[in-house]
Amino acid sequence: MNSADTVVIGGGVSGLASAYFLAKAGMDVVVVEKGLIGGEASGRNGGMISERTDDPALIPIAVESIKLWTTLDEELGYPTEFIHQGRVQVAVTEEEMDDIFVERDNAVRHGISVELLDPAEVQDLIPGISGRTLGGAFFANGGHANPQRSVQAFAWAFQDLGGRLYQNTAVTGFKVADGRVAAVETTAGDIAADVVVSAAGPQTALLAEMVGVHVPVAPARVEIIATVPIEPLFDIALVGNGLYGRQAARGNLLFGGGPHEWADVDLTTDPSKPNTPLIRNIARRLAELLPVVADVPLLRTWAGIVEQAPDYMPIIDIMDNPSNYIVVTASAHGFGISPATGKAVSDLVLRGKSTIDISALKLSRFSDITTDWRQSRGWIPQPLSPAKGARA
Repeated sequence: MNSADTVVIGGGVSGLASAYFLAKAGMDVVVVEKGLIGGEASGRNGGMISERTDDPALIPIAVESIKLWTTLDEELGYPTEFIHQGRVQVAVTEEEMDDIFVERDNAVRHGISVELLDPAEVQDLIPGISGRTLGGAFFANGGHANPQRSVQAFAWAFQDLGGRLYQNTAVTGFKVADGRVAAVETTAGDIAADVVVSAAGPQTALLAEMVGVHVPVAPARVEIIATVPIEPLFDIALVGNGLYGRQAARGNLLFGGGPHEWADVDLTTDPSKPNTPLIRNIARRLAELLPVVADVPLLRTWAGIVEQAPDYMPIIDIMDNPSNYIVVTASAHGFGISPATGKAVSDLVLRGKSTIDISALKLSRFSDITTDWRQSRGWIPQPLSPAKGARA
């Protein structure tokens, strides 16, 4: 039987970051990925990175991640295309302006740099933005990076440290004995492990059920649009009008947002990820937010499957039973907080507790939730089938 100190399930950015920091600490680590690394949301997201202040539970790990991102290229030895120019959140409605005030207050309470902007100041930062803009906020410690390059950078750096990466290898079960996972069963054979880290994204709940743990997450499909390259407009991360996005190094505008499209997943196959009519919604919102690009053609679109907890916050926790099983699920925050997630998981494996405050991200906060929570919230999955004729 194959063996390792730690088996990490999931070759997304959270799993690879965890594997990298564990390997750096001298652990023998295997990463098992059912498809290709970054094949789900980790390689298909908008690349946003910021000190999130919309929920205090996320602030400690988000702040630590920004610190790590600033030196990550040097740390890994491979490029991520990280740009540290800040994040601008703008409001085109009174409701969005109220949200900005809430984020500003949270930021101030936690010592995070934030500056309120009037409409003219927003125009200076984002040329061509809508005249409907009521104002905004500038968060200096924000930025963005290339998701595909970042995932690959973590994978290469992990392998440089002697880590083993098994792609196209699905987990099919576990051998559990005396309150611990003894081995991970995969399509390539069993792997004995001292510790198992489940960073399996949308498949997190399915795997957890196999070891008797209920993790309340629901998979959803999110979509991104990419325009053809245009002249540089801005180099900061931009949030507003229900969208988040950035301008890539090549000049493409990359934006996502809109409502979730709830989905179902299994353990071995990738759910179909075609373009959908949601693309029209994203394109319309972008044209409203940046009228100057309303006639810029779309180059391509893509989608990825994310998982969401009931409170939209990550879960990072080591279980009581099995006592060597760690759950890492990001609730669509995974890319931005991935370096600190990797550090926190490494701490849990090596010392049983994290030097980063993740106390508000424990699974126990859902101890009273019922198994039908998803239905009660109306998070009902829809069939994932190609949408013909969907145009932006």
